[in-house]
Amino acid sequence: MGGPRPKGRFSVLCPRCGQALPDGTTRCPSCGEDVRPLSAPTAEDLTWCPACGSVVSRDMASCPYCGLPLFGQANPLDPSSAEPVDPAEQDTRLLPRMQNAIPLPEGDEEDSPGRPRAAKSLIIATIAVGVVALAAVLILAHPWNPHLYDTRAATPADTSMEGFPGTVDRLSGQDTTGEPADQLSGDEATFEVLTAALETQDAISDELNQEMEDLAAAPSALEDTRETWARQAEATSIRVSNLITDLQDADVTSGTYATARDELITMGNYLRNRSDAITNAWDIVMAPGASEEQMQEAIDAARSADAAFSSLYREAREGFALNAPEA
Repeated sequence: MGGPRPKGRFSVLCPRCGQALPDGTTRCPSCGEDVRPLSAPTAEDLTWCPACGSVVSRDMASCPYCGLPLFGQANPLDPSSAEPVDPAEQDTRLLPRMQNAIPLPEGDEEDSPGRPRAAKSLIIATIAVGVVALAAVLILAHPWNPHLYDTRAATPADTSMEGFPGTVDRLSGQDTTGEPADQLSGDEATFEVLTAALETQDAISDELNQEMEDLAAAPSALEDTRETWARQAEATSIRVSNLITDLQDADVTSGTYATARDELITMGNYLRNRSDAITNAWDIVMAPGASEEQMQEAIDAARSADAAFSSLYREAREGFALNAPEA
């Protein structure tokens, strides 16, 4: 729309056809539109606001930006047109505000006291933010040392011995005649397991005798002492259960020690029944609020069960025989 815009400080555009018009044009030569309301004011019609520095029309009674009354201010483009102003009539309480009402003439921007500084401040702030952002990127990225935060091993692994089986002292199938034989046969290994189990059972039987005596003395013992005895009884019960499990896992596939293993398991069950009777009685004795009568009933029941299973254990132990394997 319209022709090229001519160079000028106050050129305007026709609001109807968009034609660029030079200063002082009152009617558009292209479409005939009246453009007098769009004409830029002349320098003779302008003055400065002494408070905020804005350029205002000379015929205004007060500044439209800060409200300061205007009393014949000087033409900003003609210093000789200044008129005296009574200082008493000026309102000095208003703070200056550097704001222009219209664009300044070309070439006078740097020296104008009323030039807004917002653009400069925005440019400086943008540059500062950019510098800070660039510095942060450099600190995090470390382009001069890209492996600074690399947690992988920087030294290659030594694979020179990869697949090395170790030192071989003897070849497979090598004759070992004359060397001492330290490998046990199946029956020899089973005999050692059963012998150790029998010794452990005898020791547990003696411990249960002592635990029964401790239980009988519980009503008159201190609280800390009773707690210690109760924990010992619980530990013994666990030992008996583990012993029976080990006997059940013993290798008796040859049949030589199958009967002996079963007899040891039976004796282990006698010990477990004794231990269960004692631990059950301790549960009642250590229960909060248990009366002496309740304690005594639990102790008497445990003593009866202990006596019965202790007798069975002694009988089985007397008739048990464990012979070493033949060479």
